[in-house]
Amino acid sequence: MKYAPLSQKAIVNALRGQTLRLPDLNSLFRSWPDHKPKLNRHHAHVKPIVDQALDRMAIKYPLIARRKTDDIASFACLWYPQACKLDIEALALYSAWLVCWDDAVDANEGDLAADFAHAKHWRHQTMSIVNDALGLDEKRVSGIDGDPINDVFREFGLRIALTTTRGYRQVLRDEIQLFADSCAAEQQLRLTGRVPDYESYMKLRIGTVGGRMLCSLVPYATHDTIPPALRTSSEIDRLWTQVCVLLSLLNDLLSLKKELQTGCVINAVAAMMEPGMPLDTVVAELEARMRVAVKEFDDAASELIQKANSSPYAERYINGCRYIVTGTLEFTWVKHPKPLFSILTPYRLTSPRYNISKLIQDDGSLKITL
Repeated sequence: MKYAPLSQKAIVNALRGQTLRLPDLNSLFRSWPDHKPKLNRHHAHVKPIVDQALDRMAIKYPLIARRKTDDIASFACLWYPQACKLDIEALALYSAWLVCWDDAVDANEGDLAADFAHAKHWRHQTMSIVNDALGLDEKRVSGIDGDPINDVFREFGLRIALTTTRGYRQVLRDEIQLFADSCAAEQQLRLTGRVPDYESYMKLRIGTVGGRMLCSLVPYATHDTIPPALRTSSEIDRLWTQVCVLLSLLNDLLSLKKELQTGCVINAVAAMMEPGMPLDTVVAELEARMRVAVKEFDDAASELIQKANSSPYAERYINGCRYIVTGTLEFTWVKHPKPLFSILTPYRLTSPRYNISKLIQDDGSLKITL
């Protein structure tokens, strides 16, 4: 792995006090059909289910209690607006597990953030639960493992196993393994205070951002069966990669201030910085890379539709992957037009997760003092 030319301390000192200026990031996706975010109509139904799961997890991990103000159920409902009632229940539990599992080893607030050995054991324990809950372990383990975060995954796994094939669940398991392994590598970087260069960082970020897992769940939400030849195609892999790039860069720009407050900046902005490079130049370069990612996503989507002989399921799958991106942006990028209610409800959501709601300008741009 190559490392950034600036040390983490130098990056933090260079960024603090600067103004981060972002364009209206929604404009990146206006070329997408049906690009406006939609909230699943069962949001009110699943919110108490998620809140109850958070209460159970908070008994052992008290900091998780704060996640109730984030309305994590809305994350699932924005990611999978097309899912039916039973499926969005399962997907909402998965979303709660994902956010809280990630928080446990996050440098900003995690209970395991400074203890790599304990986190390593917990990751191994997690994968045992994942295999068991998804029905992939020949030696089934009954009951719970005592960790309330992983117990939420067990509940999700038992639900999804009822209606999906073993092969489908194996794909999800493999993506969760990639996520866990990538998080381990990221934790090691944090603990050693090293910042990778941009290319090395993005290879790692493809795993840690979780986009591949989220895309793998789209067929579950749409009730479509993707033929094996397409499921393993280069076109779908390219879709997943560009979703990950977009999620990574959007998140890293919007969470930069939050990360600076901890003095830990393993982030695309930090990885891109060079001595004497203005912050506006870094932002412009990252915006350009997001526009390239949108184009590459669209190119792969066109090829997938052609390979699928214009089958409706291909279009549903592509739109489902798009919802992962636009739903994530909606969760953090705050606007308040009058909602229009329908089966798939156009919706604007205020999330306190990044505390940026008061910084939006009239033109949709954003200014953040770091």
